[in-house]
Amino acid sequence: MSLPSELCCPTCRGPLAVEGVGAACRVCDRRYSGDRGWLDFLPDLGAAGDGLGPRLMHSRALARVYERLWRPMFFGVASGGLPDYRAEFEAVLAALASAEGGAVVDLSCGPGFTGRRLAESGRFTRVFGLDWSLAMLARAAADNRGLMRLIRSDVANLPFKTASLAGAHAGAAFHMWPDPASAVAEVARVVRPGGAFVASTFAHTRGLRRRLEVAASALGRFHVFEVDQLRGMLGAHGLVDFECERRGSLILFWARRAGAAAA
Repeated sequence: MSLPSELCCPTCRGPLAVEGVGAACRVCDRRYSGDRGWLDFLPDLGAAGDGLGPRLMHSRALARVYERLWRPMFFGVASGGLPDYRAEFEAVLAALASAEGGAVVDLSCGPGFTGRRLAESGRFTRVFGLDWSLAMLARAAADNRGLMRLIRSDVANLPFKTASLAGAHAGAAFHMWPDPASAVAEVARVVRPGGAFVASTFAHTRGLRRRLEVAASALGRFHVFEVDQLRGMLGAHGLVDFECERRGSLILFWARRAGAAAA
């Protein structure tokens, strides 16, 4: 087994060496196992979650039905219509156009639905699928067919070298991150200049629907954003040229890492 060149130790940013089916840091000597189908950069943490929404993401039962039942139902309610996976994926590919020919990461990849399709597209040299949830990673590993390099890690402390990735995607996950701003800072660190970030989440609407969004976010312990809040958060960390598409409470947004792309 060889380790992808983009990876580094999340503890000290040191280089990694293969150790059995896992990895070891050459600087701080931390060990990371890889015997369950993914490289585990959170070996000391269990299935963490604070609030109903985050806790559900660590449920084995939900992982089994997430793509077939949960995601269509949840997004149907939020958007006011049936999900259109083909259109959604085409929009993601378009937003990742500048990342073609490079490595990308599917952040909070869940059971791997989008990550596998990114890999199958043949447009990227490597696709990483990253999640914190053991249940979601187990489901992703079962269906992976060698398409992605699966990783268990925290989105606010990514195990990638600075400017090593061409792009990052976070589908239906941004609102579940405990500290979205810290995660955005990490995305900006690991994506190369000119690289892309695309994500989908919830954004406030108006009137009665807005009050329902506030109540649901409080119950489920997830975020609902203002569009200007998202634009400002990304811009503060060097992710510029913000654009978005909305459908009800759902928003797909994308930006590029400031600076010229490598020649």
